[in-house]
Amino acid sequence: MELKTETARNAEITEDNISLWHKCSHCGEVSFRGELERNGFICPKCKELFALSIENRIKLLIGDDSHSDITEPLPDETNSENAITIDVIGVEENIDEFPVSLFILHPDAALQPRHLTEFAEAITCALERTIPLISVFTASPIETQCSYSEILPLYLQLEQLAQVPLPHLTILTETDVDQLTSHLPLGEIVIAESASHMDSMSRPNPQPALHAPEEQLLPEDNRELTPDISVDCYIPRAELHTVLVRLIKFFATSPKDD
Repeated sequence: MELKTETARNAEITEDNISLWHKCSHCGEVSFRGELERNGFICPKCKELFALSIENRIKLLIGDDSHSDITEPLPDETNSENAITIDVIGVEENIDEFPVSLFILHPDAALQPRHLTEFAEAITCALERTIPLISVFTASPIETQCSYSEILPLYLQLEQLAQVPLPHLTILTETDVDQLTSHLPLGEIVIAESASHMDSMSRPNPQPALHAPEEQLLPEDNRELTPDISVDCYIPRAELHTVLVRLIKFFATSPKDD
């Protein structure tokens, strides 16, 4: 009976309503968009995480579920006539009552100089407003069009952030790979997004993350090993907002040195 239902569902997918259906890249099953929205964009069949658009990522982080309409398309809607192609954003938002500087890079974006500029502006915003920085990018980048010398200024800027000190939290997405990598600098706290607690229990972390600025500044040729990015914790997507609120409250109430 279930097989017939799935067959009927697949048969209804046409050019006119393709934006209402989404195919999971992991199991190949097709799900109705409304079902995905209610499930936090997690495949109801195999529990794999769908990549989030910039807009949906912001809503997830700030805990804004008051608007059910999604105006920015998912990646597989890029052929739609009304598709909006936003692959990076730097913006100040409030997580509960706490202002933060957000930098978000879409997982399908190849790293370009303009993305580095956006990251630099997000760091500047954190410094000028004296607020935490939260960076969000994939743990499985596709490619980069930037050289190490172009990325280096970001590390130097983040050194200023550390001296204030202001917290820099990194959220890694697309963590369903054996070796977590990144072209961008990590925060002092690295959170990896997962589908569930059970998913996070089996993750190997063979090498420590390059959290220290002096380690990150080393060219890869001068490192003894090319490390896996280790993470401080794996957090289910549905709990990211709650965990961020707790972390930001902790830093906001921590005693400051005179």
